[in-house]
Amino acid sequence: MLKICKLALPVALLVALAVFPAAADESLPFIGDVTSGTKLYRMNCAVCHGFDGSGVDPTAFMLKIKPADHRDGSLMNARDNQMIYRVIQLGCKGAGCKGAMPPFSDSLDKLDTWDLVAYLRSLHLPITAFFPEVDQYLVKRYTIGKMGNRDFKAGQMERLREVLTNVDPADLPQTVFALFRSHRRRPSPELVSQEPRRLAQLQKGNKIGYVFFLTLIGPRGKKIPVGLSLDTNYTITKLVTAMADPGVAGEYNLRLEKYAGMGKRGDLPEFAISRDKLGKIFDQAATRVYMLAVEAANSYELEERERSWADGTF
Repeated sequence: MLKICKLALPVALLVALAVFPAAADESLPFIGDVTSGTKLYRMNCAVCHGFDGSGVDPTAFMLKIKPADHRDGSLMNARDNQMIYRVIQLGCKGAGCKGAMPPFSDSLDKLDTWDLVAYLRSLHLPITAFFPEVDQYLVKRYTIGKMGNRDFKAGQMERLREVLTNVDPADLPQTVFALFRSHRRRPSPELVSQEPRRLAQLQKGNKIGYVFFLTLIGPRGKKIPVGLSLDTNYTITKLVTAMADPGVAGEYNLRLEKYAGMGKRGDLPEFAISRDKLGKIFDQAATRVYMLAVEAANSYELEERERSWADGTF
């Protein structure tokens, strides 16, 4: 009988926000050994998630729910390390997620499980790659131009159309990662649940920025997965590709790194800083992902103002 993959995580992006308990065993390490995790993954998980973690494997069709793409930063960062640990140890039924994965606490000890967590984090861009000082974070999904009053919605779309030559409706749904420091440093970032009590504990002054995982349209229309981070003034702190090929990624990142330090709150930027044809393509592509990120962050900030106007937490 085919052994069910150990890491068949749910594909619904926000399921984890509602169903996973926040508690974890504080006596355990919050990150393990990548080398050991690599071996464990290839022995136990690649059968469903593929050798590269993409979730594409000949045996995946046997599962009712498509295996997660562990290279997807937007999906994987919607689960903190403790959540992933619990899924591996308890299985989907025990952890409250969708999927056929059984518990593997009998076959994987605690240290092995943390080694797997470490390897999983190596497959995608973690939020700590953008803000190493992050202690807590929120994950929210918005569709630009679909929330707030009529003026707010119209303003979002007008700003996009003013800067971008074409606004694709498929680009409007975006996931926002809002990152915070806390008074108590944590060994790994904690994903804060959407409970009003927990949200009220997050102070505006402790927010350090935002992270987004988007698709940049490169030369010849090539779709390039990227991670983009903004500080609280909407200035780019990092723009990097999430491509697995180190050669191609290195070439693209040389072009993308020059956008760090650009943009600010209230501006309608066009990053026209290149003279060569290829550079101008990247200028337009960087402008596009920046504008989408800013408007998604605006949606988050609007919701936070409406939620917290009375308690002064925003």
